[in-house]
Amino acid sequence: MTNINEDILKLPKIMNGTLDGDWNSIYSRNTEDLNRIVRHVDFKNKEIYSVLSSSDILFYLYLNGAKRVDTFDINSLTYRYYYLRKWLFESGFLDAKDLTIKEMNSIIKSHRDANDINERESCLLWQYYLELKQKEKFYEEQFFSFYNDALFENCSTKFDFPYSKEDIKKLLNKLNSNTLDFEVTDISSDSYHSSKKYDIVYLSNILDLKTANKLKNVMNNMNKLLKDNGIVVCTNMIEHPYFDLFSEQIKIFSECFKYEILDVELRGIAKNPVKYYKYIKK
Repeated sequence: MTNINEDILKLPKIMNGTLDGDWNSIYSRNTEDLNRIVRHVDFKNKEIYSVLSSSDILFYLYLNGAKRVDTFDINSLTYRYYYLRKWLFESGFLDAKDLTIKEMNSIIKSHRDANDINERESCLLWQYYLELKQKEKFYEEQFFSFYNDALFENCSTKFDFPYSKEDIKKLLNKLNSNTLDFEVTDISSDSYHSSKKYDIVYLSNILDLKTANKLKNVMNNMNKLLKDNGIVVCTNMIEHPYFDLFSEQIKIFSECFKYEILDVELRGIAKNPVKYYKYIKK
C-alpha cells in the first residue's frame, strides 16, 4: 500500500509546484473508451493486474465480470483517490466535479471511523487537502477546478460511463467484498518483481515510453506477470512526438508476444487518433 505520512507531505508541495518528479497529479476521470475495449477483450472471470489511475478502469473491469483486479501506479495518491471515488459512489455521485468543499467535507468526515485503516488514513489526507484549499490565495468554493488545481489533471472527456443505479450497487458490493490490492511501482523498471500471475495486464497508455531500454523492461515484466496465453491491453491516447518508437515497441515485444490491433483511428480527447491494441503471450 502507501505511506500516509509521505502522501500527506506531498500535498502542499504539489499544490505550490515544488515537488520534484513526474506523475504527481491525479487523473480525475478516465480518458479512454472502455466501452469499445470490452468489445474486443473478454474480462469475465479473469484475474487482472491494472494501472489504477482515476479508478474508472478498475470499476469498469469489475462491472464487466472480472474475478479479481489487483492494481498499481507510479503515483501513490491514486490509491487515496480510489477511496474518495468509492465514497462519492456511496453518496450518489460519479465524481467531485460539481461539488463544493463543504459538500465534500461532509462526505469525507462520514468515513473517518471506517473499519479499514487505509480508509481512515485516506480521510486524514483529504481533510488536510480541504484545509490547504481553504488557505489558498484565490480560494474557490468548488472541491477542485480542472484548470487551476495542481493536484488534478484536466480530464474533460466524452468517454464518461453510463453508470446506472444498478451498476453502482453492483460495483459497491464488489468493492466492499474485495480489499484493494495496490502497489506503488514503475512497471518499466528492471528491478520490478511480482510473485503473482494474471490472465490480463491492463497498461492503459503506459507504453508511451521514450527509450527502447524501458520498453524491453516492460516486455520482460509482462512476460513474467502473465499466465500462458495471457494478454496485455494497451492504449495510446495521444501520439507524442517520440512515439515513432511504436514500430520498435512491436519488434521488442515480438520476442515473447504476438501483436494484435483492437481498434484503429478512434478519436479521443485530442485530434490525434487513439490506438487500442494488445499483446498475446506466446
